[in-house]
Amino acid sequence: MARRQRNVPRVKPPAAVAADAPALLPDWRDAGSLRRWRKYWLEEPLAGAGEFGAYYLFRSLPVGMCSSFGALRGRYLGQARKNAEAQARQALALVAPNLAGAEIDQLLQRLHRNAGRALLETLVMDRIWDGGRVTALPAERLRQLQTEPTSRIFVSVHTGNLGDLLGMCLMRIIRSPGMTISRRLPNRFRQRLSEKLRGKHGAAVLEPGLKAARQLVEHLRKPGGSVLIHLDEARGRQVYFPTFGRELPYGSNLSLAIRLSAATGAPLVPVYLRRSKGARFELHILEDRPIPSAGDDAGQLRLARELDDLFSGIIRTQLDDWQQLYFLRPEAGSPAPLPP
Repeated sequence: MARRQRNVPRVKPPAAVAADAPALLPDWRDAGSLRRWRKYWLEEPLAGAGEFGAYYLFRSLPVGMCSSFGALRGRYLGQARKNAEAQARQALALVAPNLAGAEIDQLLQRLHRNAGRALLETLVMDRIWDGGRVTALPAERLRQLQTEPTSRIFVSVHTGNLGDLLGMCLMRIIRSPGMTISRRLPNRFRQRLSEKLRGKHGAAVLEPGLKAARQLVEHLRKPGGSVLIHLDEARGRQVYFPTFGRELPYGSNLSLAIRLSAATGAPLVPVYLRRSKGARFELHILEDRPIPSAGDDAGQLRLARELDDLFSGIIRTQLDDWQQLYFLRPEAGSPAPLPP
């Protein structure tokens, strides 16, 4: 992409991850010490025990029942749900400004159900694939991925899932080593559960940073090395891609994907999930995008805009199942959105 100033915050580890573990006995005279001690030694273990318990409970249920329970519960409850839906309502003013009030209410109800499904479906994602609940389209592209040992950079957005289900499907298809990038979670027990889940698809999960970028380059230069990058990642309490009429993000996963392609010669392959009904999905595998030259800033910029247009359209047809709608924040003074 064209050289310009970064307009996306760098990824920083959560403070809880960066900080050392507090002592077993707190300083009872220090309120801050007591808060850290309570969070680390009481609140996080209790929350972790609850989440691991939920994991084993829902793993024991049929996939359809697990997904249906998620739809009933939703992803957020109580005040958290009110806050999340208020944020999504504001985001729709940017993404779909022509929606009427009743349409927005109905869309948010569907989003609530689908977000709950996606949350619990992550716990049984291997069984979703193994149970034949994902249809890869078109069949010819599926055969190419299975028979051509080419390094590829899969790029996607969070439609129909929280990211891990898509990774699971791709790893089962290509049957070769894969990598992706993801931030560590602040709760160490939730991080362990995340690692347990991701261990089911076998892809290496790297923390964002320069070290990860070097590892990705080395991986893609090996025959059959594949990488999955979600372009609609949240940075600094904002989702920068797709732009929906805003400035293109620079210093984001979009920049990383394009530069990796230019540096390694691995093509970008747009992919996305679409929920067909319940816990059944279509995995759409689009055509490879032309590989940009490392020094062709104009060509990289054209590719960025092409991907922006592509995924903007895909998301607008699945707004009730785009998990990042909860995190998109219209910016004051941003340009008027393009018409949907």
